[in-house]
Amino acid sequence: MIRLSALGDVLFSLETVASMKRERPDLRIEFLVEDRHAAILRGCPDLDAVRTIPRRGRLARLRALLALRRERYDVLLDLHGLLKSAWPVLALRAERKLGFAAPGSREGAQYAYRERLALPLPLPHRAERGLFLLRALGLQGAPAKPRLALPPEPHPFWRGVPRPRVVMHPGASAFAAFKRWPLAKFESLARRLSGEGLEVAVSFGPGEDALAAAILRAAPRARGLDGKALGLLGLAHALRDADLVVAADTGPLHVAAAAGARVLALFGPKDETLYGPRWHDGARVLWHEVPCRPCKRRICASPQCVLGIGVEDVAAAVLSMLADCTASASRADAEQH
Repeated sequence: MIRLSALGDVLFSLETVASMKRERPDLRIEFLVEDRHAAILRGCPDLDAVRTIPRRGRLARLRALLALRRERYDVLLDLHGLLKSAWPVLALRAERKLGFAAPGSREGAQYAYRERLALPLPLPHRAERGLFLLRALGLQGAPAKPRLALPPEPHPFWRGVPRPRVVMHPGASAFAAFKRWPLAKFESLARRLSGEGLEVAVSFGPGEDALAAAILRAAPRARGLDGKALGLLGLAHALRDADLVVAADTGPLHVAAAAGARVLALFGPKDETLYGPRWHDGARVLWHEVPCRPCKRRICASPQCVLGIGVEDVAAAVLSMLADCTASASRADAEQH
């Protein structure tokens, strides 16, 4: 199975993996991913092997493809559908090579497949698309919750920290920086939630130290959660043990959702029906309605769809979701007794 990037889409692909493994536990499933995202798949109980290809370096990528060519597979599924995934499709040896017809595939990737599947229009959520490939193989392709290799015990980051716990992740990749909710609003939100007596943590990845530092100065009671030091699986573990994670449309949002955390997603230009968080009843998406939303732009001088989300609206959603969480926990406790 191929899904090279991005982090959220790699996690979405685990739904297809989980569905296949639930229905056919006898199958050996291998996953091909770019090296930068391989850590989140390490130890995944539904995968028998994780193969990697370098993100950068033509010679290194060529060597990886040649090494992969030594293997022989029964079925190859391309969940990526771009030119960069078409090269592994062509290089790998498999009896059947399946992918999506356009517009599910782009950049001519569809010509690398021996079998092309037309997806329904409008296109379904990214996480659901691989299920159609499973059905083309004669499987049921029923939705199944993905699993990460997370330990059952609580993460040490939260040792001695009372509930409720809220993690805020202010960053997004430099490529998609225009999807970020303004830093000043994250600072105000941190002060507001700390004032409500909530335990606030600020998670950050490589290159996001300054964002986290600004929020921590604004809310001195908050704590920093260094995702780079923890690694992707360690971050997933820590986010799982929060009561709520607030983030923009970015990889750590989907890490939190896949780990089982409640998430509040602050969306901008992207369509939440295609890219929104999955697999949690408590997931909620906020955006500011504007006529041009959703859109497919790569850059925007004034993305009001995300800039217009108000601090009080987010704070109200946080408090509402935490109240629902507390009520659900109380009901569950009452049922046990």
